[in-house]
Amino acid sequence: MKKLGFVFALMLLLGAVVPVEAVDFSFHGDMNNRFLIYTNRQDWLNNEQDGVIEDSTVEAYYAELKYRYWFEAADDEDKIKGVYAIEVGGIRYGEQGQGGGFSGDGVNLETRWAYLDFQTPGIERKARWRMGLSPWNVNSFFWQETATGLTLYGDAGDMMDYQVAWIRPTDKLATNSDDDDLDDLDILYGRLNFKPQDKLKVALFGLYFHSHEEDADTVGPRDWLVKQFDDIASFDFWTVGVDGSWTPGNFFLNWDLLYQGGDIKNVIWDPNDQAGDTFDPRTKTGESFDLSAWFAHADVGYKFGSHKLTYTFWYASGDDDPNDNDFDGYLAVDLDRADNISIFEGLYTDDSSYFTERPYMLDKGFIMNKLAWDYNISEKMTVGAAGMYMLTSEDIEYTNFDGDNESNDEIGFELNGYLQYMLYKNIEFKINAGYLWAGDAMDAFETGSDRDGNSDENIFGSSFRIRYKF
Repeated sequence: MKKLGFVFALMLLLGAVVPVEAVDFSFHGDMNNRFLIYTNRQDWLNNEQDGVIEDSTVEAYYAELKYRYWFEAADDEDKIKGVYAIEVGGIRYGEQGQGGGFSGDGVNLETRWAYLDFQTPGIERKARWRMGLSPWNVNSFFWQETATGLTLYGDAGDMMDYQVAWIRPTDKLATNSDDDDLDDLDILYGRLNFKPQDKLKVALFGLYFHSHEEDADTVGPRDWLVKQFDDIASFDFWTVGVDGSWTPGNFFLNWDLLYQGGDIKNVIWDPNDQAGDTFDPRTKTGESFDLSAWFAHADVGYKFGSHKLTYTFWYASGDDDPNDNDFDGYLAVDLDRADNISIFEGLYTDDSSYFTERPYMLDKGFIMNKLAWDYNISEKMTVGAAGMYMLTSEDIEYTNFDGDNESNDEIGFELNGYLQYMLYKNIEFKINAGYLWAGDAMDAFETGSDRDGNSDENIFGSSFRIRYKF
């Protein structure tokens, strides 16, 4: 923890010289302790690359922490701002080597943000530059995480603002003539936000992705996320989309619509890599795989008194034929979805207890139908519940324990509930629980003799957190 002490000392030093340098200094924090009360399926809630459902129940309960601190230094007119953030987490209580064991020794400090933001000199209208390691909120169903890049953003009128950026999440520097200096991931991004009236927001955005990799490597459905295979495949693809919201009175509507096209090259595709142990292995190698995929989402809701009802639907396209040279499965970049407990990162111990962070299953897409109710009992207390029926857009095809082919799309029905109580103004206590009555598509992830074409295991999880934000 010596590094953390040094950072705090640096912050205090910077704060001490603020009056001399005429800089406004602010310090913020997010101190989050999370507790897994119980789950019967920690083998499943083990991220998409490893999660399976074993013959026997795998129970777990534990605690973890994630602390984030950041400071901002800006001039009096807010024309220049520097931001730096550190994060400690997610460390399980007692986790050896990560600072959770005896004596607290471990390597667990990371830089979360580090960027400079300033107004373009000589321009009265807002036109700012941001450079460094910063958060990217492209779309909550496509990309909402940090990466290094350079951005120009500002106003283009009273009802419109813009953002254009070059982003480089992967860099491979050439050090001799034999190196291929094109083995980088470069992303061009543009966005226009419109607000034609007070209660209506509409945005258009587009991204182009380019990566070059000479050596083919194996990729499977569990890797179907850009950050998982950007250094083992070549690709040129683009994504365009429209999102927005409309809030007339107590009614509200949110929407997202995205389409993807392009190609992915130099990859060996293993479509049967689904449940940890591969049955009837198949691979295909292509010079180029054509990507054509899409995603649609809508929230429709109404607020009345202290209540809010929300219906959520989304459709992520899936790959319908694992043996052709087309990729039809919707492909996200890097994000975290917490839409339920048994599939996504709904448990508050979300560094260790989730199957997937993406809004789809494998390369088979996803169909979500969700009805949620939230009720503000008082200023301090809110409760809520949600029921959801989930499927994959295309069948998950696999071979069962007896060697027979299976094909299913039903993920199942899940019921979630939560209670939130503010202990103090900035300290939250929140507890939740969820139960999935598994559909037969979940059988694809079962191991051993239970992999028989029918789902054999339902999933339960419950957690709580105490979180201080300032």
